Amino acid sequence: MLVYTFHMEQNQTKHIVRLDADFQIKITEHANWRAPDLESLHTFISLFAEIMGGNQNFKRQFGEVLIERADTGTSLALAYKDRIKLSEKSQFSAWSVIHELAHVWDAKNQWNLSLALEKATGGTTNLFLSNLKKKIPNQWDAGLSGAEKIPGRYGRKPGVNAYGYFYGDTPSGSNWQFNRKEDFAESVAMYCGWQRNNFLSKTAHGRIERYLLPNGTKDPLYDIADNWSDYARYFYPEGGDYAKTKRWKFIDSLIRGNSANQ
Repeated sequence: MLVYTFHMEQNQTKHIVRLDADFQIKITEHANWRAPDLESLHTFISLFAEIMGGNQNFKRQFGEVLIERADTGTSLALAYKDRIKLSEKSQFSAWSVIHELAHVWDAKNQWNLSLALEKATGGTTNLFLSNLKKKIPNQWDAGLSGAEKIPGRYGRKPGVNAYGYFYGDTPSGSNWQFNRKEDFAESVAMYCGWQRNNFLSKTAHGRIERYLLPNGTKDPLYDIADNWSDYARYFYPEGGDYAKTKRWKFIDSLIRGNSANQ
């Protein structure tokens, strides 16, 4: 038992040192981490760093970031300017890691990246206009107090959310908690997974392909039944190709621009 524990601690230390050396990622609360989880974390961040132009550019963009396994309440993860908390109660995925890193990237830029995405895609945030939508027939797809977990009532239409966020162009999805910050994080994850055959690709393509499902069908990704066919007009991109959206083009320009400025 002591030998096994010693080897586990050795493996943990190896991965922790490697994460710091490669990405300036600091691991806190070591006891909450298993060596395989640390290895997965390195793999997922490597994927993102490669897309961003390499480890050095990743470190230049992010600086030092602390990542811990902790109690995150009902959230799978939480992100701040220099810290990410991953739920200690559930397994994290490549999608959740890159989504939260995108929030950190945005925060380190004073949330200007998500604001620029909103403008580039033709979106706006306006709670007053959102409240007006409640009075327009067929424009409000939620309950009067928020989303309801029944088909057609999750709050997916533009402006039908807690933040009055009218997304422009074609996001891969929306719900009651959607805002420009979540839009940016999801757009980054979609960009990293779309047509790349990596850990995010199944989710990225599944988020688009679900709008081909008949109304009332359960989404194979999240096991949620919704009126997917009705929502296709908002979320299904031209020819089913996410790379044709303004979101993909914005993230592509952002990443290529930052890589060129190394």
